[in-house]
Amino acid sequence: MPLLLDETSIDKGPLSTLAKLLSQDREAYLQLLLDISRKTTFNRIVRCPTYPVRTVTMDLEERTGLFRKGVAPNPYDISFALAFLYEASEEMERRKNNGQYFTPPYVAKKATVCLDLRPGQTLLDPGCGTGIFPLTLLKGLEEKAEDPASFGYLGVETDPLLALSTAVSLDWVGAPESWQVLFSNYLKVGAAEIKRIIGEKKEINAIISNPPFVRFHRLGERAELATELRLPRFSGLHSFFLAHSLRLARGSRMLFILPLEMNGTRYGATQLGQLRSMFRLENEIIYRDERRHEWKSLKSHEISLDMHTSIRHAWNLILFKPLSRVETEPPIPSRIGNMEKTTVCMNSFANVHRGISTGANSFFVINDELAKDLGVLDKTTYLKKIMPTKIAKERIKVVFDHDDWQSLRNEGKSCWLLSLPAKTAENDLPSRIRQYLREGERLGVHRTPTCMNRKPWYSIRIPQAPDLFFTYISRGFPKFAYNKAQVHNLTNLLGVYLKSPAAPFDYHMQELAELLNVELADWINRKAVGRMYKGGIIKFEPRDLEKMPVSSTALCKIDMRIKRWFTS
Repeated sequence: MPLLLDETSIDKGPLSTLAKLLSQDREAYLQLLLDISRKTTFNRIVRCPTYPVRTVTMDLEERTGLFRKGVAPNPYDISFALAFLYEASEEMERRKNNGQYFTPPYVAKKATVCLDLRPGQTLLDPGCGTGIFPLTLLKGLEEKAEDPASFGYLGVETDPLLALSTAVSLDWVGAPESWQVLFSNYLKVGAAEIKRIIGEKKEINAIISNPPFVRFHRLGERAELATELRLPRFSGLHSFFLAHSLRLARGSRMLFILPLEMNGTRYGATQLGQLRSMFRLENEIIYRDERRHEWKSLKSHEISLDMHTSIRHAWNLILFKPLSRVETEPPIPSRIGNMEKTTVCMNSFANVHRGISTGANSFFVINDELAKDLGVLDKTTYLKKIMPTKIAKERIKVVFDHDDWQSLRNEGKSCWLLSLPAKTAENDLPSRIRQYLREGERLGVHRTPTCMNRKPWYSIRIPQAPDLFFTYISRGFPKFAYNKAQVHNLTNLLGVYLKSPAAPFDYHMQELAELLNVELADWINRKAVGRMYKGGIIKFEPRDLEKMPVSSTALCKIDMRIKRWFTS
């Protein structure tokens, strides 16, 4: 059962039965829509196409009964039910060619809340599908006891079945008559036509869209429109929707669900970079596993070299907030002079190195319980504090301190690295350690390439703990974190070592980490740097990161004692 129906009150049993009856039958889905439509439903559709007359068959009453039973618990869930049934009735290849991927409940709710539509404002919904966004909005208004008639809504849809689906959804919950659907190709809709529909005295205040996801090679003849919209040739259909929305309502707030790959492609970085001159971007990463038709949140994920994924596509939920006049005005010239216009690379003030490679983390990286069994829990000679091999990305805060490390340790994470001195003869090691080494040899740990290059195989060279961590392989944007805990890192993190001594105060180091995170995000968006993999995974090599530019303008925002690293 797809997650389209999760977090809804839909009775999944009847709807699952109905989905099987409608399987790969677009006409059967249309007949269901016609059967539950009213006369007022078609009045909601501007440029309404000519739909066939309802054909009464012996099984139509049964199918309509299953549908009504499925959505009876909550009428506001009808748009998700229709999306589920449309997916069942439509061929996958056709949906893929049209870029039709429906928004799940928790994403729709978050999107409408983030958009923060106010009374008196009108919402434009390009590619409205089955009406998921307007019904989620109406449900929220009912919960807050707000009058829907004080809001405006216009959806745009090019698929006649989906245009009717949205109209059905709006009629089903008694939406105001002014809430309409325009049956048209959104990219050919002009501002004048929208004005005629919503009223000359009204304007579009906000745009919300989960635009069709169609890559450039499936778009066919779009070169002329791409030139008109000033889009690079490799832009997908989502980029066309975003660019056209800007042309229709330049001063409006916009919330788009866009593929994460836009951050890692030249066309996407260029477009988002241009939008940053007009909007403040706020985003959260979400993804969809297309093969299982499931949506999941990336709020929690582990940073590990063991990361692998079957994800096909990934998306950002991006809110575009128009910049104020003050924000768009040129900055006042600084007294610092020419240094404001310069940038320096990270390698001018820091070195970046890979973490410790043990050759067998499962053997050398241990938790409290095993350390206690080996009799070395209280012996710092044989143990070094280490960041666990797998750790949720959000657990690495901008400042990672001893309490954060202790918390991981208390959870039973492997937070110790077995560090056996090379100059200590094996016979001089504690008996339990010797037994543990014999067990490692029995398992063949000493034959791993990394261990074979060490003498003795079990002695690991431990470098100095880094000043900063860098999550070089993760879904979404990587980040810097100040290593206040002074723990060591394995190969799941990169270590950043400042060439000058660290700042004397913790807040200076926190400011430095925050500054680098801002500069990193800007660099990724502008230059599409890093290696991009399926599922929105971004990876940086140490040499890549050392080339990261840091602007002198940004450096002026932090204390002079930190700034001297960059300018010396």
